[in-house]
Amino acid sequence: MKKTIQFFTLALIFLLGNSAQAQTAARMKVGVTTNCLTAVFVTEGTLVADSCATVKWTINNGTSAVATGSKVTYTFSAAGTYTVCAKLLNTCKKFDTSVCTTVTVVSCDCKLTTEFSFKNDCKKGFFVASSNQKGATYTWNFGDKTEGKGTDPTHTYMSEGVYKVCVTASWKDSATGKVCTATFCKEVKISCGTPCNLKGEIGFTNTGGKVRFKASSNTGYTYEWSFGDGKTGKGIDPYHEYAKPGTYTVCVTITDKTGKCKIKICKTIVIESPCSLIGSYSWKKLNDSTYKFYATSNGGTGTTYTWSWGDGTTSTGGDPSHVYKKSGIYEVCVKIYNSTKKCYTYICKKVEIVVPTTTKNCKWEKAAIKVGYGNKCNVYTFEMTLFTDSCIKYQLSVYDLKTGKLYPLPAGRLGTYTFSDTGKFAIIAKYSNICTGCDTQTYSMFNVTCKPTTSKCNWAAAGANLTYANKCNVYTFEGKNMSTTSNCFKYSILVGNSGATTTYNGRVASHTFKATGTYTVCIKYTDSCKGCDTMICSSIKVDCLPCAAKASFTVDSVASNGKMYVKNTSTGAKSYVWNFGDSTAASKDKTPIHQFSASGAYTVCLTAYDSTGTCSTVYCYTVKVLKTRSNKSNSNGSVGSSSYPNPADAGFYINLGSEKSNYVVYSSTGQIIAQGDNSGITYLDSKNWADGIYQISIKNATGNRTESVMITH
Repeated sequence: MKKTIQFFTLALIFLLGNSAQAQTAARMKVGVTTNCLTAVFVTEGTLVADSCATVKWTINNGTSAVATGSKVTYTFSAAGTYTVCAKLLNTCKKFDTSVCTTVTVVSCDCKLTTEFSFKNDCKKGFFVASSNQKGATYTWNFGDKTEGKGTDPTHTYMSEGVYKVCVTASWKDSATGKVCTATFCKEVKISCGTPCNLKGEIGFTNTGGKVRFKASSNTGYTYEWSFGDGKTGKGIDPYHEYAKPGTYTVCVTITDKTGKCKIKICKTIVIESPCSLIGSYSWKKLNDSTYKFYATSNGGTGTTYTWSWGDGTTSTGGDPSHVYKKSGIYEVCVKIYNSTKKCYTYICKKVEIVVPTTTKNCKWEKAAIKVGYGNKCNVYTFEMTLFTDSCIKYQLSVYDLKTGKLYPLPAGRLGTYTFSDTGKFAIIAKYSNICTGCDTQTYSMFNVTCKPTTSKCNWAAAGANLTYANKCNVYTFEGKNMSTTSNCFKYSILVGNSGATTTYNGRVASHTFKATGTYTVCIKYTDSCKGCDTMICSSIKVDCLPCAAKASFTVDSVASNGKMYVKNTSTGAKSYVWNFGDSTAASKDKTPIHQFSASGAYTVCLTAYDSTGTCSTVYCYTVKVLKTRSNKSNSNGSVGSSSYPNPADAGFYINLGSEKSNYVVYSSTGQIIAQGDNSGITYLDSKNWADGIYQISIKNATGNRTESVMITH
């Protein structure tokens, strides 16, 4: 078998040639990346770069789906572990070869959210990401065609401007293996301009509703006012007269001479009725469209009255009449001046006006066109007079006198309407003769006084309750003691305080608190079949927030002499303590280099402390150390393994010696994984190799040898 493999290797080398570039470059390498159920398959190397080469992919998921190309995207139908094979065919040199690997995909049904905060110092931006999952990792797009990683990166921009920055959070559930991602983007402004130090204030004097405002500032240039009654003004000291008493919020926006710096200042002002002048008014309906108004006051002889009818028209007089053209709710106001014209008061009321449309051409008697109704609580049924004439069409509409809105019902002589609130309404019935082109309408007024109430289910008495468990500031809430599986039941959990509430639909919810304090948490049970519900609430005290220091590190390599090189990737930390798991003294260096004295598996732990030194997190990683054995020749001419580190992860080294040697790496199935010619120490990239033991055949002028290396990720 060994000779067969060697013969196949020599034949393949003969067909493909041994150029100087091919001696050092990978001849064919397969890479797989996944995101949920979607995977990207990539081949690269000198064999793939050949213009005569074609790569065909086979995904053995039961249906043997096939794709073609050096880089393809494939979406699996279900989560699982699959074998993916890339078969390269060279149509010019008439040969083919295959490389297979395994890939595990998961479905992403977990909830992951992320956001970030930002501040800048001139062109240097400081970003801090956050998410609802502990342990999430972050990648950044800074909006200037550069990228970064980490929870709180710092990025320096080349120029000022507005940039769209995006952060993507990734999180792997250790229990299910599911990988979730979430992206959040927002625009940030990078500016080195002089900070705005504009300051200002508002002053005013009030004389009977006539107010003189006065603004002041240190570097203000323009002043724009909003007087709180819908009116605006400009200037440093504008004059404004309020039409009626009340409380108003007055704001001025001050801008400096550059136009780039502005501030807004607001104050509340109370306008009272001057001179203790008191007034009021009443009204009555004279006919379908004419209303009579009557004003009264304590102003005595010489008092005058000015009316605003709410439809854009005005008039004067103590008891005027006004004709309205259409139905609606109008704000009718009267301004009353005393005899000296120095004191006034302003009274406004909302008046409900219903004006029926006049008959056009149709000459129906009023007694003939009627609408009647009946009700069951808030559900009303309406019926219009029936005509035998087939030309007549019917339309019912409900008019809400409180809001002035009209709600047409489906066309027809009969109609049903369910009222959501009590109040005064009108039902308008429109008759149309489509043969003669005429129509008319009538109306009836009625009061809705019945509103159905939602009963309360007695589930609290039956033992229903809300429980929770927490890990620091992450709380999991669960509604208990409802054993029913009926589809009638719905659950919602409400978390909040000070009026801000987050609602989760479902019996179980996880919530991350961003600040300490006392919060109210409620669960609402709703039975849609019986129309009843129960709300159960409890108060919790959150007194824990996660530590700002996040410990993490990666092992760059472990040399053949047992020396370990690490990279400290901690965030938010000020000081560090390393424990190497081999009884040696701890190290307080940020990035130490550690020498292991013997082969073995060591648990290396890093403790990262925050700036206060009172809060810390720990990250541990098991390091496999295999110190190189001596290279003494044995009886059959082979030597001990010179590959290190062994076991390896992302890559390993082969010591080929001083002579030029040919090496071939085989998988456990006999497949050629890598090969080349070199001398000295050669590095092989194994980050995309499957876990297992690989055989290395090394040949040179002085002899042959075989050794093995274990790959474990």
